[in-house]
Amino acid sequence: MDTIILSGKIRAHLAISLTRNLKPIAAIFSALFSCSLYANVELSGSTNADYIHQNVSSESLGNFSIDTLKIVPTLNATYQSPTLSGAWSSKLTYLQRSNDISDGEQSYTEYSYGGQWAPLERLLVISASGALAYRNTSSANYLVSDFLSNSDSLSKTRSNRVLAQLNIQQGDWVALNGVASYSDVASERSSLVDGQALDNDTISLSGSASNGDKVKSVVWNVEGAYQNTDRAQNSSGSFITREGDAFLDALLYNDFGLRFAAQHEANQISNRDDTSSTVREYTSYGAGLVYRQSETRYIAVTFNRSNSSIEEDDEDFVGAEFSWALSSRTSIGATFGRRFYGDSASANIDYNSKHFRSSFAYSEEVTNTSRLLSDPESLGVFVCPISSASISECFQPNSLSYSPTASEQLVEITSQNLEFDDSIILRKGANAQAGYSFSRLTLGLSWRYAEDDYLDQDRLRRTYSFGTSLAYSLGSYTTLSTNITFANIEQRSGDISARGETDNWNSSVSIQRELGRHLVTSLQVTVLDQSGDLNSGIAQFGNNYKDRRITASLTYTFD
Repeated sequence: MDTIILSGKIRAHLAISLTRNLKPIAAIFSALFSCSLYANVELSGSTNADYIHQNVSSESLGNFSIDTLKIVPTLNATYQSPTLSGAWSSKLTYLQRSNDISDGEQSYTEYSYGGQWAPLERLLVISASGALAYRNTSSANYLVSDFLSNSDSLSKTRSNRVLAQLNIQQGDWVALNGVASYSDVASERSSLVDGQALDNDTISLSGSASNGDKVKSVVWNVEGAYQNTDRAQNSSGSFITREGDAFLDALLYNDFGLRFAAQHEANQISNRDDTSSTVREYTSYGAGLVYRQSETRYIAVTFNRSNSSIEEDDEDFVGAEFSWALSSRTSIGATFGRRFYGDSASANIDYNSKHFRSSFAYSEEVTNTSRLLSDPESLGVFVCPISSASISECFQPNSLSYSPTASEQLVEITSQNLEFDDSIILRKGANAQAGYSFSRLTLGLSWRYAEDDYLDQDRLRRTYSFGTSLAYSLGSYTTLSTNITFANIEQRSGDISARGETDNWNSSVSIQRELGRHLVTSLQVTVLDQSGDLNSGIAQFGNNYKDRRITASLTYTFD
């Protein structure tokens, strides 16, 4: 217990940091409590104290140890009403570190928020979300960067997004849907990415129109999207994407009919001097056959012709699309076709039962880091409290389309691997998540694949990652948990110094014991391992090292 008694110096540092960094939070809570609706606000929080002993074996630095005292106070707030819901979660991480060479102190403030307002029930929904977090900036340090290891690879990153959605699905002849959003992403400069920092704004517009309920023999749908990412802060120009897609199914005999389809895509970089071609357009159109039982059960095959801004890319091709709901708990879908870079595909599979839930998605998109940060893909199969991401405190929803409440979040076992250079990439990615929960056992599995092809550079990066998380209840108050994640990152480039491959491991096992309603103690063993020749920049322990940790923890919670 002596390890969590704070010295006067630490208490003073925490008091100053909390006062400085949590003033915005206090102002928000004050405004909420002054409102007559304060009864719907719920507060919770915790204070966590860790003593961490690290033993590091580095190929370049040798063997050494580090002792760390870590204090993390957190504060969470949620609000729920029939038309308005919101959540705020914030924490301050304070570190006091000592080793054979020097002592030091650091503090990090993070927060996340989300809210939704439905003034016209399901017709109009306005939502906002955002976060301030320290994110890994080097793809080579994926899984092995945190406040204790490779902290120089972290960048303080802020993201905010506001979205409005209009949904008119009850029309007799036409159903309409429209979405407009604004997002901004900004990060501090990192020594690992040539001094670059993100500071971009993105405006997105999308909409669709389809046949209404009274239209039976003709099924049609038109979709369009526009995105403009302003990268002027880095003198990179605006990145603009325009997309359009349309089809018409004319049913001639029972469930069989003809399909007519068209697709358009344009990617544009404006205000740049280093390229002669600023717009890349691709259009295709075709006709074929369709078998359609319902909106969620159909198969279509078309023969298509294409027209590209680069003439040698013009080519005839066969496209296919199918979507099939096997039951209310299982659905599969896929598309096959062609885009400006060649053959393309997308797929999704979802399955849900009482104790097992899984989801798989494969997609191809032209994007950049700012867009991926502002609108991340989430296939989380576990629903967890906003105050915790441990699957021991999570549950699995009984619906494929479950929407978390203000106090909940969807959690994935692994996250996407990003490089903070904001170059335009063609990302081909697959993401599979699965979860099982029954009796005392909760198990989560994750597999990811990402291929990032830099469109204006001779550079290609592939990331394979696998993760598993297990929680087993040994009794009413004791839980055993283990987490194992692995990633293989390979990069090819015309620049010899940028080529290489690395294998990264992050694994831990812990035992947790509840000492009453508000007090929890735990003991955890963690191993981080990085090996390979992929240059990760200014890595704290070098590119080849093993970090072994023992953590004793005590947590007090309140609600």
